Amino acid sequence: MFRCYQNIILSISAVILCLVLGTPANSFTTSAKQLILVDAKTGEVLLEKNADELMHPASMSKIMTVYLAFDRIQNSDLNIASRCKISPKAYNTGGSRTFLEIDDYVTIDTLLKGIIIQSGNDASVALAECLSGTEENFAKLMNEYSIDLGLNKTNFLNSSGWPNENHYSTVKDIAILSKKLIENFPQLFAYFSEKSFSYNGIKQPNRNLLLNKLDGVDGLKTGFTRKSGWGIAVTAKRNNRRIIVVVNGTNSSRARMSEATNLLNWAFNQTNQKLLKDKNQIITNVDVWLGNKSTVNLISDKKIISTLSFDQEKLLTSHIEYIKPISAPVIKGKEYGQLFINIQGKPTIKVPLVAEVDINKINPIFRIFAAIKYLIFGNSLDEKK
Repeated sequence: MFRCYQNIILSISAVILCLVLGTPANSFTTSAKQLILVDAKTGEVLLEKNADELMHPASMSKIMTVYLAFDRIQNSDLNIASRCKISPKAYNTGGSRTFLEIDDYVTIDTLLKGIIIQSGNDASVALAECLSGTEENFAKLMNEYSIDLGLNKTNFLNSSGWPNENHYSTVKDIAILSKKLIENFPQLFAYFSEKSFSYNGIKQPNRNLLLNKLDGVDGLKTGFTRKSGWGIAVTAKRNNRRIIVVVNGTNSSRARMSEATNLLNWAFNQTNQKLLKDKNQIITNVDVWLGNKSTVNLISDKKIISTLSFDQEKLLTSHIEYIKPISAPVIKGKEYGQLFINIQGKPTIKVPLVAEVDINKINPIFRIFAAIKYLIFGNSLDEKK
């Protein structure tokens, strides 16, 4: 099924994508077998199609290979100047290549550029062997990281994405991985924005052609196998807002770029991040039973930001639920109610409401008068000082 949040018609690769606010997938067609569109700040899914369906990630697997290397560089004595010896296995790996030579010593920096820019399978194997001894050991480490990162439907058997029926992922998991890499390694992420790389006298452009064509695009990775089709995980940042899209199963390189382009443009042009409630914002003022103050403010205990289409912003509704009257003593920070925010096409957001201040019980002498007043007039009695 496919969820969508805006009354528009979006053309994707000569296929019409009809996005009707709050309606199901029967209004949607696309050449992609799987896709997901995510707001990187809020983590909200803006659009999805078969996002949890198992697929072969192909060279998008290299995002995890790079993630492991970045983690070692950032948290150990490994650095980009460290050198790795190129094995016969790395040299003989098929598919896209950086054109490494057997027994050469190559820097981590070179291998990262070979993987990210040239999609070099030889560079992926060389890096895996350098960091873990064997590619098999490295794949085990990839899967350990997958568990830690919450990639629930992913299993890696190699560092390059070489086809194997037991090497799989989902576009949702690839989006989660991409988001974590961007967040955890902001400086090293700059590798992904380099447009070309030369090694061994051979210059190759970045496989992510959107780097040269679409505003704000600054990285991630393409993938292709005959079985899985053409895919891409790509991210763009405009006006301090970042979007991630993962598309897989299109029928050509041009199709994957076209769909990713239109999805990114739709996200930036037709949706917006909105602060719904700020932390400690006063939501309502409620009566207090038998307190030394007659009312207390209930405040939001957290900041709520959501990504909305323009139509959704107009249709926002909310209501408050609490048991009244609230009996003293009232404890600051304790939850006494909930705010429910209703957004068409999305799950209801529940916001705990907590007391802004402490309120003590009134002394026994005043309790009888307060009880009588509350029963007659409906509010409590302030204790006079």
